[in-house]
Amino acid sequence: MSPGRSWFLAFVVAALVAALGVWPGNIPLFWSACLGIAGGSVTLLATRYAGPLDPLWRAVPDPEGSATDLQAANLAGRLAEAAGDQVRFVSRVQPRLRALADAAVRERGLSGAEAADFLGPELAELVSSPYAPLPPPQRVAELLARLEKP
Repeated sequence: MSPGRSWFLAFVVAALVAALGVWPGNIPLFWSACLGIAGGSVTLLATRYAGPLDPLWRAVPDPEGSATDLQAANLAGRLAEAAGDQVRFVSRVQPRLRALADAAVRERGLSGAEAADFLGPELAELVSSPYAPLPPPQRVAELLARLEKP
């Protein structure tokens, strides 16, 4: 909620509490004003710091879209997060890349030095080193295309 609306709502609540305390409650004006200030303060704090409790409205995905579209968007989001956060890259993206590389090596029946030659030094480091940075998207596509070649 905006600061202006928060202050306005706090003022309205304070005035309402004070007015209700004086008129139907027969509370002295001073004590009614104190209760109004307390009520307004609580309202102000609640409206100013309730931001994380606001609902996050997101668009519903198109029903016509295929599952691959959603998976591609999910992968693109994870890669974008991993590009700036090494921990996310190591925990989310690297295990999937490692599984792809292992499947390609097993499919070809390679092991040891043959597998290292097939993967190449850059891809081998990318799937195995916890300190390997995520290359640009074009380079990742080139490295993954190497796994698809017969």
